[in-house]
Amino acid sequence: MVMMVLLLTVCVASLSGGLALLGYTEGRIAGAHLKAVKTSYAANAAVHLGIDAVARLPQSALWPSTGTAAALGATAPVMAIAPGEIVDLDARTAELDRDAVRRWPLGPDTPRWRLVAWGRVPQAPASSMRIAIWIADDVMDGDGTPGTDFNGMLMIRGEAFAQGGAARAVVAHIRREAGLVRIVSWREE
Repeated sequence: MVMMVLLLTVCVASLSGGLALLGYTEGRIAGAHLKAVKTSYAANAAVHLGIDAVARLPQSALWPSTGTAAALGATAPVMAIAPGEIVDLDARTAELDRDAVRRWPLGPDTPRWRLVAWGRVPQAPASSMRIAIWIADDVMDGDGTPGTDFNGMLMIRGEAFAQGGAARAVVAHIRREAGLVRIVSWREE
């Protein structure tokens, strides 16, 4: 009888420990998923801020090389996400340009990304999440000048960065015609 009670006690203790571990793991998974969703929404918001900036000056053919998204202000292009977590946006821009050369080897028509805005999400100043916005001429432009838009199409890239290395990116192609800006494509990367 004593052996039976002892065996039952060991089984209950093992089950309790397993359930506690399962609960802890589920909590961590849910927290990571929530952070990923928030980061994805922030990247989408970054692209919308870029589209809004272009919509304010829709006729400018120089958008790939001039213009900013004023909603985020201007600071040094290095963002501190958390203690020990820094994003160097100049290095990130160079990385995006290398990727563009690899993906679209078009010589002078290869898109060149230009950082136009970066900082905290405007409606969440207490958040540690940061966003950055880049604009480039589209691949099909064909004018030989990556800083000038000939066909009214631009690419806008928004990236969001959160604590723990969470990052999301969204790229949109927009068309500017007759003083309006319209979204042609939208994809998360």
